[in-house]
Amino acid sequence: MSYLTFIRALGGVAAALAVSISHAELTILQVTPLNGPYGGVGWHTEVGTQIGLAEANARGGVAGQKLRLVSVNQELGDIARQVKTLSEQNKAIALTGFIGDDAVRRLADSHVLDENDLVLVGARSGTAQLGASHRIFLTRASFEFETAQILKQLATTGVTSIGLVHENDAYGREVLANAQKHAAANKLRLIPAGYLAGSAQVDSAVSAMLRSSPQAIVLASQTAGAAAFIQRYRAQNGSAQLVALSLVEGGHLAKIIGKQAAHGVGVVEVAPNTLNESVPLVREFRAAYRKFGPSDVEPSQAMMEAYVASRVLIEGLRRANGNKAKLPAALAGIDKLDLGGLRVSFAGNRRSGVEMGELAVIDRNGKLLR
Repeated sequence: MSYLTFIRALGGVAAALAVSISHAELTILQVTPLNGPYGGVGWHTEVGTQIGLAEANARGGVAGQKLRLVSVNQELGDIARQVKTLSEQNKAIALTGFIGDDAVRRLADSHVLDENDLVLVGARSGTAQLGASHRIFLTRASFEFETAQILKQLATTGVTSIGLVHENDAYGREVLANAQKHAAANKLRLIPAGYLAGSAQVDSAVSAMLRSSPQAIVLASQTAGAAAFIQRYRAQNGSAQLVALSLVEGGHLAKIIGKQAAHGVGVVEVAPNTLNESVPLVREFRAAYRKFGPSDVEPSQAMMEAYVASRVLIEGLRRANGNKAKLPAALAGIDKLDLGGLRVSFAGNRRSGVEMGELAVIDRNGKLLR
């Protein structure tokens, strides 16, 4: 299936908004950026989710019902209101694939999940700021776990000073607070520099890192901001070890700035590497991708993350026998679920069901290798 064919197929899924819903379908709602600065990762998240659902449907669906994805572009403004309207229109049984801390926090702070008996499974976020909501199930490591892992790893290699380039938004501020905590624990000197969230306006951050000369620099940013920083920093002979946190898509980074500029950059991965077929989950993902994914687009880590989220949601639906009211308890009861090399557990009111944060490095060919 080509990219264009896949786009048309997804268009058919979205067009189903206007179609009456069959009783033989369970509708999953995804409200995510599909254009603008985060539109790329939104599309990859949509693809990964659709592959997971298509794989389940090929095996008979859940409780005799097919799974249907309705993916809608996130509008500016009140996401809770948009979710309420769309979930009622489509009789959604669950939400998945949301992107960004702000969207997740707004849902957590609103009452829309409780009022509509909904759960959110697998947002692209690792925030700990979820308030009292117990209807959000994250399927990636928390930002604190990820940050702690990479700072500890850098400290064990003899690094004593670390720069932190972060977006000035909720995500960046949360990572900064975590980095301050774990830098102190590892006796690291931390040098932070922020820049405008969602932009490539990184010149002041580049200047700050060149002046302070840390041994390593951690990038808490989206892919576009990381790409701009790396390109400009290295163009001015910056020589620190560079490590991007997991919201950066390593494969895309190499395509944006070129293989030479990206070579040697570390990227934290919070899902199994799509090239590592020694992991059973990766083999299953790639087999499903060959059947249901676009043939002219390489699988990405964002797709893998969304595929993991879809697998967890499907497991919850199976345990609930397709019953919406039973789904929150079914998900909360997941404990040490082995997806084939990746364990998931929400037992004990855990919000992040996965604890994985492994460092991959971009090689000379622009590939991420561990």
